[in-house]
Amino acid sequence: MRVENRTESLWRTLIWPTLWPLLLVEAGLVVLCVLAGLVLWQSAMPVQQAWRSLIWLMLALMMGTGLIVATFLMLLRHRLQRWEISLGVPYERLERALRELHKELPPWLKSRRLIPDRPAASGLVERLESLLDGLETLLARFAERPHLMQMVERLSRPAFIAHHGCLAVANSAFEQVIGRSLNELRGLDLQYLMRHDDDGEGSDIVRLHDSKGAWWTFRLASLEDRNDHTLGILEDVNSQQQRLAKLTLSRDRAREESRLKSTYLALLQRELDNLIRDLAQHVEACRSPQQYDVLRERLADLATLVANLSGPEPSEPNDTSLIGDNETAKGNSLATGRARILIVDDGPVNTMLAQRVLEAKGLVVATAQSGEQALELAESEHYDLVFMDIFMPDLDGVETSRRWRRREGERVIANPSVLVALTANASDADRERFFAAGMDDYLSKPYRPQALIEIVERWLPDALEDVRR
Repeated sequence: MRVENRTESLWRTLIWPTLWPLLLVEAGLVVLCVLAGLVLWQSAMPVQQAWRSLIWLMLALMMGTGLIVATFLMLLRHRLQRWEISLGVPYERLERALRELHKELPPWLKSRRLIPDRPAASGLVERLESLLDGLETLLARFAERPHLMQMVERLSRPAFIAHHGCLAVANSAFEQVIGRSLNELRGLDLQYLMRHDDDGEGSDIVRLHDSKGAWWTFRLASLEDRNDHTLGILEDVNSQQQRLAKLTLSRDRAREESRLKSTYLALLQRELDNLIRDLAQHVEACRSPQQYDVLRERLADLATLVANLSGPEPSEPNDTSLIGDNETAKGNSLATGRARILIVDDGPVNTMLAQRVLEAKGLVVATAQSGEQALELAESEHYDLVFMDIFMPDLDGVETSRRWRRREGERVIANPSVLVALTANASDADRERFFAAGMDDYLSKPYRPQALIEIVERWLPDALEDVRR
């Protein structure tokens, strides 16, 4: 079908239907004037009278032509008015359609009026120009509206759009689960692809049927509109349960850490009160080296507690060093049974902290508040690893270690205990003194809980693996 341009359309619909009858009338008038002139020229009339008659004929022809032109213009104006009136109906229909489409735009795209108001005296051309401007604006805003199809396609989870219960659109993740392309799936009833598990956790649990005959369990989140369109997003129930379990575990850990930190803060307040009282009573005594070391040890205990309250363990290497000829033998101290660990410390802060950390790993932990108590416990029980505080009243950690090693030598123990010093003094001279007393390793204060675990893993490599089993 050939589409006519504007010039041909106006000529055929408006001008030519009015012009051709008037052209026939004009042609007839010219023919009559010519015939009348020929008759007058050949008649026996005087020449002067004949010329006068011809002049009147020419005037009559001109007057007739003017009347014909005036009639053509009047008819053309009448037709234009009727044509403009006839165009008003589709113009109004198009204007209403544009306004209805404008209502479908999201609110954030309706920043101004679609069709500005025009004066009542404006003509059809101005109104059409206004309408075309509004159409261009509407098309530009429709290009900015949300594209649901693209958003569904970009979802990593299986998603689909159904119309009247039949699948219309599905993303690539949905196709991978089903094992079939969208061209094969389009138009299928959703009840054929998925079934609601009414006996499960709720009506939102569905079982999805793939091309191989297998069923997959998902949680369906769906939305519907007034035109029977359904947007559905599927979420794997197993992965959702795993995330829920992780969140629950994180919540429980946060609660436990909060409870522990509250306990630590109470202990810190108590230790600080005791330390301030002792400083007020023994200002002069603290000038001696021994009293100075005790004071520094107590401050190191408080620093350990504050360090564990400050946050997670930084990723830095431990500064403990290993010296001794029997490292390999002591590393295999766990032949059978669970490892037993003893914490010897007169400070309740470090004792409680270390005990909680090691017991959380499933290790058997005992505590002693002094060197004498530690030696009494060694009489009735063998300990694979001992964390020994250096500065303790009466019997310090160095002397306790010497007696510990002497008793082991008297009993000829096959697997001697691993003795680890806990101290704030980590100079070369101090380390030589520790190793000379029979200690195997040391841990500087303040330390993090992970440092305790690293000591156990270094000296008792099978201990934590046996607990995991």
